[in-house]
Amino acid sequence: MTKDVIALTPKMPDTWTVMAGLGAAGPDAELTAAADDAVIQLCGTGGRPLVSVEAPVLVQVPGEAQRLLGDQVPAPDVPFWWTEARATTSAPEAEHLAGSVCGRLTLLLGGATWPPEAATTDVVPPTTDLTALPAPGRPTVDVLTDSAAVVLHDRPVLALTTWLSDVLRTTTQSALSLQIVTPPHVRLSAPARTTLARNPNRWIIQDPTDGYYDGLTGTVLRWQDGTFAPARTADGQAAMAEAFTTITPTDERQLIVAFRTEQPADEQLVLGRSLEAAWRRLTGAPPTGWGTAEPVNLPWSTRQLTDLAR
Repeated sequence: MTKDVIALTPKMPDTWTVMAGLGAAGPDAELTAAADDAVIQLCGTGGRPLVSVEAPVLVQVPGEAQRLLGDQVPAPDVPFWWTEARATTSAPEAEHLAGSVCGRLTLLLGGATWPPEAATTDVVPPTTDLTALPAPGRPTVDVLTDSAAVVLHDRPVLALTTWLSDVLRTTTQSALSLQIVTPPHVRLSAPARTTLARNPNRWIIQDPTDGYYDGLTGTVLRWQDGTFAPARTADGQAAMAEAFTTITPTDERQLIVAFRTEQPADEQLVLGRSLEAAWRRLTGAPPTGWGTAEPVNLPWSTRQLTDLAR
């Protein structure tokens, strides 16, 4: 299991600033790199990672921090840098350590930390013996069986981050289903919803009354043979969670538009023009950004989108 702490800074965390953040573990901390050196890991006993610090991402799209983290974070004006620290809950001190890494970054560079109460600048030496844990090598998940990888998630919005994309890629290569368990208040971004709607992946809501149910279909689920599977009634039918069928009136409305275009793949092809035309028609303005993961960090550009596809 992991706990996430995020530093949102107006300046890029350079090498010396990152080292100052990693100094939260004390002078004797062991460091390793992962994901082609895109992730720095603060390790405890036996080389097991306590905190994984991802490469900073430059966010140039207004409103991304509020969309994914809520209005409680006073994010800097765009562009700003988004740096994530993931702490394992296998060690009690790891979350405090992740908060200190991010707290030091914001102390030196300005900005804000999410969640706000996590920020600190304490020195948190690793003390927990982690030698009994499996050796690192796969993205961190909470439960790993022969058929499923289960991740517990408690951010306001479940987004298709680089880390989650890495978990998804690994589980797909290992022929496992990715099952993400969240509290009822968590919402899905559109990319995450599309990903989890594909069989055999699941979004699972843990409800205090109904237990576990599928967040997209409402089917009641039970842990069976190493995976979450539908709970059957006496006549063999899938049961529906009452929390899923109970509708609370709201003034909010959403418009979902889905369309598909087919065009000849020639040298003059520019991707994204149809999307931009529809977007302008509906909103009066072009899309604000695009990216290969969330947070969406790049200003909208049909040229860059086309270059990526080529």
